[in-house]
Amino acid sequence: MKSTILLPANELNYNVTEMNHTALIDKLQIKPTNLIEWKQRHYITNYLNNNKKVKIYISSGNWYVNEDFQRLTYKLDETLAYCDIPCIWQQKSLSSIPSTEHETVDALFNVDYAFLPEQKAWKGQKYIKLSIEPKTYGGGFDRDYESFDIHSSFDEDSDVPTSYVRFDPEKLRIIQPFNISKLSSNSTLISLIASHTTDFRSSFIPSLQVHMPVASFGLVNRNAHWDLYPECLNVKVDPKNGAILEKFETKNCVISKFPFYLSIENCQEKDYSTEKLWDTFKLGVVPVIWGAPNTRSYLPHPKSAIYIEDFPDVEALANHLKYLTTNETAYLEYHQWRTMKFSDKFEEKAYMSMRNLECNMCKEVARLRILDE
Repeated sequence: MKSTILLPANELNYNVTEMNHTALIDKLQIKPTNLIEWKQRHYITNYLNNNKKVKIYISSGNWYVNEDFQRLTYKLDETLAYCDIPCIWQQKSLSSIPSTEHETVDALFNVDYAFLPEQKAWKGQKYIKLSIEPKTYGGGFDRDYESFDIHSSFDEDSDVPTSYVRFDPEKLRIIQPFNISKLSSNSTLISLIASHTTDFRSSFIPSLQVHMPVASFGLVNRNAHWDLYPECLNVKVDPKNGAILEKFETKNCVISKFPFYLSIENCQEKDYSTEKLWDTFKLGVVPVIWGAPNTRSYLPHPKSAIYIEDFPDVEALANHLKYLTTNETAYLEYHQWRTMKFSDKFEEKAYMSMRNLECNMCKEVARLRILDE
């Protein structure tokens, strides 16, 4: 899996050689507000960085080291493969780092919790914190806030916004929609996998089940078992991804067995959309959404999902889902976006994402290093 998207200059229509150094520095100090501006910032950073290596050590990785960290690949010089800035990204125990080595580290990366030395090894060293859990349920974004120089979360107001997208968006174009012709009259049409009980889930799911079956494989309202689909329990994954990631493949395999998926998030915080939303797009199913109040603004297309809030009541939603599975033309309208131009905000979410996290962080550290010089 690539760590980043390479950015040729002609894609940006942006010639840094025609700008003086002061103008470029000024540009680096403006927070981007859209995809093009993020790409421009990264392109200028790469240009001014002049191929100088950025070294970041993970001193507190939490869940990250067992999941996303496992997918990374490296060049022979130990920098990240596919990143257009030379980036050393390694997990290190602070107690094992000699002071001479610590002084060569540009930044320390923490996930959710602070695990930092009493003082920085050198003045320009940066402390980074990633937290992609919502504040509503005790997410770690605000914890030890003042201890860090760079903050990253799903919230676009953070220094380095990072969505849950973990795939190449262009691959969505070749995904085949769920084949509704294989459904029978008694098929269950929608699935759910959730581990946390919330007020909305507690009230909505039983209400929906009055009008149509819901196959729930998670801890919330569980009524279905994983061994219903044994082929999903033996999913083969790339050995480079590690065994830990196999659980996501099993989950996605099960979701793909239904034409719809209940994408009900834990809360409705701005910008908070997890794999419950994003992964459905790569599985050929249609998400039925309850989540961030601004979700519509960053979907691939306005008709790439169904919104619970658009229906006057639960029965009307259930009737609409049933209708779609009896009308292939109507169902496929929710997949036509795959052949269209993706929305600008979706492209931005896909670029500023977990898929590109490491390289985006290295670019941010390089940017701050340039500004400090």
